[in-house]
Amino acid sequence: MKKILLVLASIVAVLALVAFGADRAVASVAQNTINDRISASFPGVASTSTRIDGVPVLTQVARGSLDHVSVEMTGVPTSAGLTLDTVDVELYGVSTAVPRTAATVDARAQVSTSALQAKVGDRYVVRPEGDQLVASLAGGLPIEARLRPVVTDGKITAELVSVTLFGLSVEASRLPASLTERITALVGSLGELPLGLVATSVTVNPAGVQIVAHGTEIPLENV
Repeated sequence: MKKILLVLASIVAVLALVAFGADRAVASVAQNTINDRISASFPGVASTSTRIDGVPVLTQVARGSLDHVSVEMTGVPTSAGLTLDTVDVELYGVSTAVPRTAATVDARAQVSTSALQAKVGDRYVVRPEGDQLVASLAGGLPIEARLRPVVTDGKITAELVSVTLFGLSVEASRLPASLTERITALVGSLGELPLGLVATSVTVNPAGVQIVAHGTEIPLENV
């Protein structure tokens, strides 16, 4: 009896290894497919990396939904001509059949100071300071504008805080509307976020600006 049990245990172990190998193979194919579609959906993206979390993947595929898919992207261009340095996306409840959707999506993106600088051009110099972005005129009048990125109705814009001219600070509320519009346009909207997500917060950090976004029932047919 003991010998039979040992043989059965060996067979179960071998079957488990085979099943694990098959599961990893399915996961690899699925990850590569998702990764290729994402790369094709974002022309100009520098790199993409996809990981399907949780095991067994075979069971998830069989029931038609992946529990958790993580996607990391670098150098992602936006519709406003700004490049997101990194984008980390967490997708939950990803359907494997048509129509392909993700029940919930959370994303975090980082925009470097150099990317913002490239956006505003050589006329201004941009730097992060505390929770604000400071834009100063390059090689001209000693004028400096302080802007705070904000989220309004899911869109990211820049709120003018104050302007300093020759060392004299002027509150934004006391500036002419035309001047305020011109200054806030330096940063302006960051455009549409990847996967049609809606921004929930934006913060300034020493490296630039970080964006947090969220979405539900996100269509993935073009991904």
